[in-house]
Amino acid sequence: MKHFFLASFLAGALALPAVAADYTIIAPAAPGGGWDPTARSLQQVMQSEGISGNVQVVNVPGAGGTIGLAQFASQQSGNPNALIVGGYVMVGAILTNQSPVSLSDVTPIARLTGEYEAIVVPANSEIQNIGQLVEKLKADPGSVSWAGGSAGGTDHIGAGLIAKAAGGGLHHDHCGHGIQPHGV
Repeated sequence: MKHFFLASFLAGALALPAVAADYTIIAPAAPGGGWDPTARSLQQVMQSEGISGNVQVVNVPGAGGTIGLAQFASQQSGNPNALIVGGYVMVGAILTNQSPVSLSDVTPIARLTGEYEAIVVPANSEIQNIGQLVEKLKADPGSVSWAGGSAGGTDHIGAGLIAKAAGGGLHHDHCGHGIQPHGV
């Protein structure tokens, strides 16, 4: 009889749905900024799809995501229920901030977003295509000004690659609001 009850208990326990694990998602940004909306979208989907009943988003802003990355790598190492979101800005921030923690310290598991770059000019600009932009950079690199996102981000890297291909480099303006090509 004791074996019958034990077997019935085990059979009943195995028939119950498995309890989903709790997850923590590090959003290496302030609430509402950077990767926070991506982390919160991931939280919502994981909960609505029954992957987990409890998903917490923890915001760790600063240094283009490298503060959050460092915290994640040091405090969540080996934790299969901890996630971090990131993007191309973090790649640049790792380099520009000389971060001791890099993407080699974590394991990417999914690509959830894509980032595109576009170069736009005023409709009345003398530059109307990429060839004309490159020619202007070659002729007078200091005459071309750029505006974009954060230093080390995709805007910065894209402008730098174009300037490099044209034979120039980049420097930041003194206010930190933009980047300008200059000759090497």
